[in-house]
Amino acid sequence: MNNITSLVEGIKGIGASGWDSLKTIATFLNYVMHPGLAIHALWNYTAAYAFWICLIMCLLAAVFYALGFKKCAKWIPGSIAIFTLIKTIGGAL
Repeated sequence: MNNITSLVEGIKGIGASGWDSLKTIATFLNYVMHPGLAIHALWNYTAAYAFWICLIMCLLAAVFYALGFKKCAKWIPGSIAIFTLIKTIGGAL
């Protein structure tokens, strides 16, 4: 235990950058050892930006449908369904 304390004190003595890099490495190793944390962080990112991504996808599909690409019509309700599914799962977590 004394060796760990001396190591931490030595890193603090190097400066703020040394201590910050140790915290960054510890955070990385925490995500590697517990993949559920990484999945949860990725899901939060997905849920936060789902509205804008699905909205842009829906608007582009509507524009392409208006230009004559009839296959793009299925993307309009599809993007709404994907957004609803993401928000439903996000509400459960």
